[in-house]
Amino acid sequence: MDQKELNTRCVELFQSPRVMQKMWNARMFWEFGRKLNPQAADLTVPKVDLEELEVLLSAAAYVDSQCAAAVNAREAGRADFIRRAVQSGQRPLLRSNQVSAAA
Repeated sequence: MDQKELNTRCVELFQSPRVMQKMWNARMFWEFGRKLNPQAADLTVPKVDLEELEVLLSAAAYVDSQCAAAVNAREAGRADFIRRAVQSGQRPLLRSNQVSAAA
């Protein structure tokens, strides 16, 4: 899955009812300027690693992650840690998008 498709999946997951109940602000995950109420089309510049974000949002939405295996392959146990943290009501710190681009 390329970065654009992955971002689209993350935006769709972010808009799911279970994720919306968490009341997470899109500003935590995407750059979109000074807008107060961004639309889905505004969420195109991620601040965080998209694969990790997909794992986090999938766990919050109670759906299977498509990136967990890749995240765990890159760093053993990382996706499992993210899922467990979300399931226990936390929001784990995700790696910045610059770190994943350099890797």
